[in-house]
Amino acid sequence: MNSIASCSFDTCPVAASPYGYPPSSAADAIFLIIHIGSIFACLLYSFYLADAERRWLEFSIPVSIACLLEATGHGVRLGSASNPWNVNLYAISTAFILVAPAFVSAGVYFAIPETIAILGVEHSLIRISYYPRLIWVDVAGFVLELIGIIVSFSDLSADTGLGNNAHIGSPIIAAGVALQALSLVCLLVLFGIVLYQAAISYNQFGYTTFHLRHGFVPMAHRFKLFIALLLLSAMCLFARNLYQIVVLGDGLASWTAKNQALFAGLDSLLVAEAVVGLVVAHPVNFLRDGVEKKLGSRTTGPTIEEQGTSQYSIGGRPVEQDLNPWSSTTSTTYFI
Repeated sequence: MNSIASCSFDTCPVAASPYGYPPSSAADAIFLIIHIGSIFACLLYSFYLADAERRWLEFSIPVSIACLLEATGHGVRLGSASNPWNVNLYAISTAFILVAPAFVSAGVYFAIPETIAILGVEHSLIRISYYPRLIWVDVAGFVLELIGIIVSFSDLSADTGLGNNAHIGSPIIAAGVALQALSLVCLLVLFGIVLYQAAISYNQFGYTTFHLRHGFVPMAHRFKLFIALLLLSAMCLFARNLYQIVVLGDGLASWTAKNQALFAGLDSLLVAEAVVGLVVAHPVNFLRDGVEKKLGSRTTGPTIEEQGTSQYSIGGRPVEQDLNPWSSTTSTTYFI
C-alpha cells in the first residue's frame, strides 16, 4: 500500500484519508468566526460591561476556553481542506473538538444557581450550591477523554493513518463523553423540576417565589428568554454528546465518524448553538446585580453594596440575591 503522506486528490481516493472526506472550508470558516467572535464577546461582557464587583469570570473563562479549543480545531480543519491525508492535522483537530464542549458545560453549571435563586430556592430538590459540583463529573469525563485520545493516536502513522490503538482508545473517549452526558442529564432533570414547580406557582399566583426584601416580583419576558437560552444550550450539548458516544462506540475509522454531514450537523452546529446561546444570554447582561431591574420608576433606594446576600454559595462565594437598588414606589418591579 502506498503511503498516504504522498497522496493528493489526483493520486488517492479521499476516502482513504483519516477524515474520510475533504473538510468543508466554508463550514469550518463559519464555525471559526462564530467561536472567535464569542471569545471577544465574553471578554467584552466581563471586562467592559460588567461591574468590577461581579465580572462573572467563572462563566466567561470556561466558555472562552471552549471557544479557543473549537476555533483551533476548526482552524486546523480549514488547513486540512487542501490535504485531508495529513494525519497530524487530523489528530489535532479531532482532539481539540472532542474536549472543548466540557468547558461550555461548566459555564451552564455556574449560571444555574443564581437563576434558581431568582425563581425560588424552595423549588429545587438540592441546595443551589450543589449544582456547580456537577463539574467534577465533567472533570472525570475530561480525564478519560484525554487518556482515550492519547491511546488512540499513540500509534498514528503518517504512512498508514490511524493504528490499531484507535480501537482501544475510542471506547475510553466514549466513556468520558458518556460521563459528561450523564452530568447534563442530572442538571436538566433537576432544573426541569425547578421550572415545573415554579411554573405551577406562577400559574396559581402570578409569581414564582417570595423575596424577603422585595416581596412578590413577577418574571419579565427577558428573564424567560434567558432561561430558554440556558436550556437550549444544555440540550444542544447533551445531543452532541449522544452523537459522539455513537461515533466513538463505532470507532474513529467508522462510517459515522467519516460522515461530514453528521459531524457538521450533530457536533459543530450543536456546539456553536450552545455557545451562541450562552453568549447571548451572558449573566453579565441577564443576571446583572442579582437579575433585578426596575422599570419606569425613579428610585432613591439603598445602593447595591448596602443590600444583603443569600445564605447560598458557589464554592464558598455567596450567591447574591435581591441586590439591585429598590425603593417604596408604586411602580411595578420585574426580574430582568
